[in-house]
Amino acid sequence: MAKHKSRSSAGRWLYTLAMVFCAVVFLVSGGILAHRFWQDHQTENEFQDLAAMIDTTTAPAAEGEDAPADNSAKFAALQARNPDFFGWISIEGTNLDFPVMYAPDNRDFYLRHDFDGQYSNYGVPYLDENCVVTGEDPSNNLVIYGHNMKTGTIFGCLTGYQEAGYYAKHPIIRFDTIQGDGAYEVFAAFAIDVVQDTGFAYNTYLNLDEAAFNEFVQEVQRRSDVDSGITPVYGDQLLTLSTCEYSTANGRYVVCARRVE
Repeated sequence: MAKHKSRSSAGRWLYTLAMVFCAVVFLVSGGILAHRFWQDHQTENEFQDLAAMIDTTTAPAAEGEDAPADNSAKFAALQARNPDFFGWISIEGTNLDFPVMYAPDNRDFYLRHDFDGQYSNYGVPYLDENCVVTGEDPSNNLVIYGHNMKTGTIFGCLTGYQEAGYYAKHPIIRFDTIQGDGAYEVFAAFAIDVVQDTGFAYNTYLNLDEAAFNEFVQEVQRRSDVDSGITPVYGDQLLTLSTCEYSTANGRYVVCARRVE
């Protein structure tokens, strides 16, 4: 009888311990989720505050007008707050609506820093440091990186292009820069494991001669989840967006578009 009581007490103790452990795990997990939700909300508010700084009353000058055809007035407040600001990217009907930074002398800085240069897990979308944006021979493929935060924030929505219906609803990317406004039509989107698949370093195709341009277009079309029917030709301006893709440990999802007038 004593042994039976001892075993029964031990069983109740183990059951209680297991329940306490499960409760702690539940509370910790809930706390992590609540903190992530709060961070998402805070980050969303910060980007909305930045969007409110855009002067939407000023448009680039038309050809033939005396004023320069750029967005210096439209984005003046954002550039004054941080000279690394280069433009604003958005896809209508999605939550992708963010500033884009350019810091060629500070590699990947905005991967883990916010608009004001403070540490942030979310970062800010930014141009590859090897892109050339001024002078007589600018890059004809602008590569922009942004996080996929798993909650869909920043560039998380880009993986939606795996589905034909998503592409049909969101074929245009807007990228308005300090140099002028721009619309880009998506022509390809694909996943790639950057460790296992080293034969195509998509983010090195920036300053392209005709042969490299055609090679890039052909390869991204071959890999594409999107059947756009669009084939860019040399002389077109390209835009390439890159984010994480979680089906593999080192996955990226890449969306390619060409500028349209």
